[in-house]
Amino acid sequence: MAAVSPAARPRRTLNDDLDAILARKPEVWENLRGASLFISGGTGWFGRWLLEAIVHANARLKTDIRVLALSRDPDAFARQAPHLAANPAIRFHVGDVRDFAFPAQRFTHVLHAATTSAHETFNGESPLNKFDTLVAGTRRVLDFAAGAGVGHFLFTSSGAAYGPSPRGLPLREDDPVAPDTMDPNTALGQAKRAAEFLCAAYAQRHGWNLSVARCFAFVGPFMPLDIHYAIGNFIRCALRGEPIIINGDGSPARSYLYMGDLAAWLMTLLQRKGEAAVFNVGSDRIVTIAELAHLVRDRLNPGIEVRILGRPDASVGNPVRSLYVPDIDRARMELGLEAWTSLDDAIRFSADAFLQA
Repeated sequence: MAAVSPAARPRRTLNDDLDAILARKPEVWENLRGASLFISGGTGWFGRWLLEAIVHANARLKTDIRVLALSRDPDAFARQAPHLAANPAIRFHVGDVRDFAFPAQRFTHVLHAATTSAHETFNGESPLNKFDTLVAGTRRVLDFAAGAGVGHFLFTSSGAAYGPSPRGLPLREDDPVAPDTMDPNTALGQAKRAAEFLCAAYAQRHGWNLSVARCFAFVGPFMPLDIHYAIGNFIRCALRGEPIIINGDGSPARSYLYMGDLAAWLMTLLQRKGEAAVFNVGSDRIVTIAELAHLVRDRLNPGIEVRILGRPDASVGNPVRSLYVPDIDRARMELGLEAWTSLDDAIRFSADAFLQA
């Protein structure tokens, strides 16, 4: 069957998403007015969204936020997003997170998001390299922040820092569960936990406002469609008119936060004041992989087939989980954050972006 596009309707644009980010938490942008940010991982998937939102806020609200983004390959990013590379509010610092030279300037906020890339994980990054990059990289960023005058530090951790849910329910920040130290596939979770400890120790020593964002699963524009993200693979197949294939039995439960919502969450956490705290970041709408495949099919290309092969479940670079869903009550009650975009809309908005790319 030939590839099809979604039914005729006004398509979502990136500007629509960026306007929504500003409107949902306007006080955040006022609090960041005139801020200077250092962002590690500034040219990754998360970083791209943060830079888009900051440039949009500067244009719409005259917030005058300045960013220095650490990147191993800013030239490649400039080819993907020339409008960001050319924006005078965004500058790039070339280097690896583990040993970058410290910039000779001061910053009000640091957002540490650098890790091994999704493509490196997909291509078989070794557990030891993954662990070393995260832990040594975090220590390097913390050492830099200690001399840069920062008041706020945000670390993007992961839901992988948890072990299996002890109650068979969405994971809470105070659940006393951790990954199995005897399983090398838990390298990401082990490293994230070690990095969280380092962040807490440095924040206590230097008096920073520290937030840790334990990030779960996401969907949206700029998402890689050719690696191990199930929802990205499903959207790609639907847009190409190809069968959606699930190798397992489709029973694992997941949830997905739209990237436009994520950007608002991270900027809110970045300017948060108070005691150091961990916040789950994601959606609490549970969907099985089988349900997700059928939802993508029904929304984007109802004529294609969903095949469930029923093979043993496998996960790239992480342990297999039957449930990977956050409880987000802490973020909801303390910070007024929500999964504002429904999964239906997130799928359609993502498809719109991929069709326009």
